[in-house]
Amino acid sequence: MDLVRGNRGWVEVIVGPTFSGKSEELIRRLRRAEIARQLVQVFRCEGDGRQSSNQIVSHSGLHICSIGVSTAAAIFQKVQARTEVIGIDEAQFLDEEVVEVCARLASLGKRVVVAGLDTDCFGRPFACVQQLLSTAEEITKLLAICARCGNPAVHTQKMDEREGPAIISAPGVYEARCRRCFEPALGSVRENSVRPLPISGRIASAGGA
Repeated sequence: MDLVRGNRGWVEVIVGPTFSGKSEELIRRLRRAEIARQLVQVFRCEGDGRQSSNQIVSHSGLHICSIGVSTAAAIFQKVQARTEVIGIDEAQFLDEEVVEVCARLASLGKRVVVAGLDTDCFGRPFACVQQLLSTAEEITKLLAICARCGNPAVHTQKMDEREGPAIISAPGVYEARCRRCFEPALGSVRENSVRPLPISGRIASAGGA
């Protein structure tokens, strides 16, 4: 989708399962902005254990300097007035205030590019990412390759049942799965996930509309 590139800001959201290239696509867009001599700032959640201390690194080896934050509000506080393009990686780790922060930054004329998982290992949408999708000007849905059968994958399969902090895309802990091969992970429910309606509930609701 081609947007009118004027002084108005907007929000772009890149979503998909693990190993779908979200961080790579985020870095690609930010690099292009830097080539265009635009001022870029990049943020990542400090809870993402696979990242280095000051970089976002894709599985293909692409990397870009970033600023670690523990809350969405910290992004707004750290953005410089002259910054034109803002990148945010692993948005699902941030609190729901990230939706308001992105909207405020866009209202200030910033281009905001956000990447993150759209669903958790139970197959449920992350609440903050779901809200971003409903308010963004541009959405990119990426697919991975199912680790079991090779078909297009939309789910993130958890392979490790141990408790503890989430380790996104760590080898042996998560892998991409297609709709047929996906087996919702066991364990505790993430508090920031949205439980989808049962199939029967969706049909009943649709029929009564």
